[in-house]
Amino acid sequence: MKHLFVKAKLILKKTLGVMLLLSLITACKNDSEEDNFLGSMEIQLTLKEGLSNISLENVTVKIVNTIDNSEQSHSTDDLGKVMFLNIPAGTYTVTVSEAREEEGFTLSSAKSDVQVLSQERTQVALVVNAVMPSSGLLIKELYYGGANDGYVSLFKDQFIELFNNSSEVLYADGLYIANLYGETGASNHQYPLTNVMDIREYVYADFVDQVPGDGDDYPVLPGKSIVIALNAKNFKEGNPKAEFAVDNTDATLERYSVDWLESQGRTGNAFFDFDNPDVPNMQNIYISSSSSIYLFNSYGAGVVIFRKEKNFTENDIVTYIKDDGLNKEEPLLKIPVADVLDGVDFLENSQAAQYKRVPENIDTGFNFLKTDGGAFYSSISMRRKVDETASQRFGRVVLMDTNNSGEDFEAIGLPDKFGYNQLAY
Repeated sequence: MKHLFVKAKLILKKTLGVMLLLSLITACKNDSEEDNFLGSMEIQLTLKEGLSNISLENVTVKIVNTIDNSEQSHSTDDLGKVMFLNIPAGTYTVTVSEAREEEGFTLSSAKSDVQVLSQERTQVALVVNAVMPSSGLLIKELYYGGANDGYVSLFKDQFIELFNNSSEVLYADGLYIANLYGETGASNHQYPLTNVMDIREYVYADFVDQVPGDGDDYPVLPGKSIVIALNAKNFKEGNPKAEFAVDNTDATLERYSVDWLESQGRTGNAFFDFDNPDVPNMQNIYISSSSSIYLFNSYGAGVVIFRKEKNFTENDIVTYIKDDGLNKEEPLLKIPVADVLDGVDFLENSQAAQYKRVPENIDTGFNFLKTDGGAFYSSISMRRKVDETASQRFGRVVLMDTNNSGEDFEAIGLPDKFGYNQLAY
């Protein structure tokens, strides 16, 4: 009996040993399989040409996986280099947005569509610019996606809000606002504008309008804003989902183009375009022949504000032909990048970087209402963030301006028109 017991004990030990060995082999195999999906990224920062005496040591670099939007951040070494080890293979966006408060500038850069392959090291050269904070008019908010009110408002309630980020009274008189033409990365928008057009010197608009006035009619106080609405109408009135709608009757100006279009023998869009006689109208400058209304792109708006000494002429209109083989012509108004004061690029989703319409020296990144797109009729709006440190220092609201809408803006659940006007520091 004792002999049998010892034998059974030996068998048990051997069995346990085999099981342990198998589990180790399985674990190693799983680890090996997991490692097969990992890669690394080596990022080297360099200063933009013309800059000097700016340290790139201890700069925070952020990478964002465009599939699941997971983030990682590390700091550079004394040579401006940073490593991201054992990261999932995939597509990443790399950004730098770091305030150097004592020097009075922000380090800013971004690179999209960086591919990391499994078991390989991807090397990225990132050119960093030193951006001085804007002390002028900025785009504070852009509401373009439509209200979540059961198709009552549709896109009729769009507005843009401009904010005075300086310490002096500024005048909006004569300021131009342009909607930039181009597809946004939605499933039915798959032809990037830059396949055909060069955006380094010009941006291209399908509508442009202008703030009226003689130079001192539309003052904007420091830390305050003005709003230009498509329709200065109360969309809450009689709306069963009024909590998701906006009241635009407090707009500074509105866009109305029906009469102007009809005076040119074209047809306006009276269904979308109303005229509130109590709110002044913007001056109509240009609407592409394929459009009939000043409507921001509801899939993702690219917008610039600018000033221009000379009036536009026919020579400023260029013809864009999408590279889809259909040869459809789209007449667009070209705007010199040198005239642009501020610009933002909002696209359909987190993977739409190739559809940018705004050059990197105006907006190095881009943003979106929802990471996976499909934000129609959601009441979501894009709002610029407050720079809390600068606001505390100067005792007034100061907004972030790193020339990167991916860092400067955030998607908010409901529009916040004039919301910052109530803040105090």
